[in-house]
Amino acid sequence: MHRREFLMAAAANAALLLAPTAFARILLEAQATRSPAGGIRLDWTAQNLPTSIFVSTDPDAPPSYMRTLKTGLRGGHADLPLPIAPRPYFLVSTQDDAQVRVAERLLPLQGGRNFRDLGGYRTDDGRQVRWGRIYRSGVMSELTAADMDYLSSLGIEVICDLRSKQERKSQPNPFLRTEAPEVVATDYDMFAPAGLMDATTTAQAISAFADAYVQFTQALAPQYTDLFARLVRRQTPLAFNCSAGKDRTGMGAALILSVLGVPREAVVADYALTQIYAPPSNLIKQMAGPGSGTPGVVPADQAKALGRMPSEVLSVVMGSDPAIMRAALERIDQKFGGPIELAKSSFGLTDARISYLRAVYLI
Repeated sequence: MHRREFLMAAAANAALLLAPTAFARILLEAQATRSPAGGIRLDWTAQNLPTSIFVSTDPDAPPSYMRTLKTGLRGGHADLPLPIAPRPYFLVSTQDDAQVRVAERLLPLQGGRNFRDLGGYRTDDGRQVRWGRIYRSGVMSELTAADMDYLSSLGIEVICDLRSKQERKSQPNPFLRTEAPEVVATDYDMFAPAGLMDATTTAQAISAFADAYVQFTQALAPQYTDLFARLVRRQTPLAFNCSAGKDRTGMGAALILSVLGVPREAVVADYALTQIYAPPSNLIKQMAGPGSGTPGVVPADQAKALGRMPSEVLSVVMGSDPAIMRAALERIDQKFGGPIELAKSSFGLTDARISYLRAVYLI
């Protein structure tokens, strides 16, 4: 990751993790990023306190079972020469007994698209979403054999494919050729969000996209219901994906994080990370190249329609402007009473199941 991208990711994650909580004191936060040299860079907030770093291949390992990497560190950062596999999970602990668990958010895949861990986010009561349990992704058709081995080593049990039958036929998931993980999907025909193709300004595009996200919650109710049911059954580690990994998947991630009690701005910022991990400018350049279209993400026929859009509208469509998710969640507040009420009315959750999900997926 280039320095500029690292700083952008750090700023986005800081917005997520330092959202106001019920605690009066500032909680310790940390971020792990794969460096260009191949190791891990850890950054944490308590820069002036002596800090220890522990590591394990088990995301839930008790501190006493973790290996000590560093002790007495100051300055808020450390570079650790650790390999990609087995995947390292860290515990950062300061002298005043503050602790935080952290891992790489974006998985280090050669052919992955926006494949990342939903772990680590703070909830309103200061707990963290468990690492290594729930992953979000874009299309997986370009995964290499090494990528598939890496993902298999994470123990992923099921992949919930949110794509339409046409998309899945065009770019089949490579794990369909293996015994595990299981790949599940529900057929539907892809639809064009109402009003989006007529947008001529950024504001119109954001509004139309926000409407489309609310539409996803109804059109993909069977998929989101199945996703939550598998989480309730603890069929994890679990991954879910669409094509770009930002719209249908972004709505799914927002619903999951909201149900787990992650603050609104953290939910929005997680959505916006796609602009760092899968920059819209790259997609637009690919669309303009030979053959048109973006394999696995934008079919050629859709690329032609998108190519007729004003450039500012196309940037919104291909990106993940936080204003889109913020507006979509506000519409869900108005129409359903909020994401949690929507999940209870449309996706089979109850207060008891929500409490259970928080007990299972939060630490």
